[in-house]
Amino acid sequence: MATLNYTDLQFLREKNPDKKIVFCSGSFDLTHAGHALFFEDCKKLGDVLVVAVGSDKGISDNKGPGRPILNEHVRIKMVDSLKPVNYSFLSHSTPNGKNWLYPIEEIFDSFKPDVWVVNNDGGDLDRRQEIATAYGVRLVILNRAAPPEYEGISTTSIIKKINGS
Repeated sequence: MATLNYTDLQFLREKNPDKKIVFCSGSFDLTHAGHALFFEDCKKLGDVLVVAVGSDKGISDNKGPGRPILNEHVRIKMVDSLKPVNYSFLSHSTPNGKNWLYPIEEIFDSFKPDVWVVNNDGGDLDRRQEIATAYGVRLVILNRAAPPEYEGISTTSIIKKINGS
């Protein structure tokens, strides 16, 4: 496991020339078993799992006030410590006037993963497919699923439970 800087991304392909690189991204706020299951599913699709963790500004812009709960340093440490994750890095926030998926294009300019994994409830799946196609990356859309004993775990459900709602 290793936390990368943006400048390190360009060397991922060189360091792993014969490996299938899988990429995913997200907030990963209040890291929980659902995130671990997602990373396990991602890792099954290749040899090296690279995870972009959204910046505090990017998460706040996307999810609204009060989010993220945990700052980017805590969130990236938690993601990086999970067994399936080989590399993690902090994603840039979206510049003003750009589509919220712009950082993905910037990332794909630095390194081209073989596979990009998203959940089926992720936003703008059509635009994601366009980006994947433009960069020659295979987009895999997973159904968000967890065993029944996980009680539909999500960060939002954890926050609601804490707030008593």
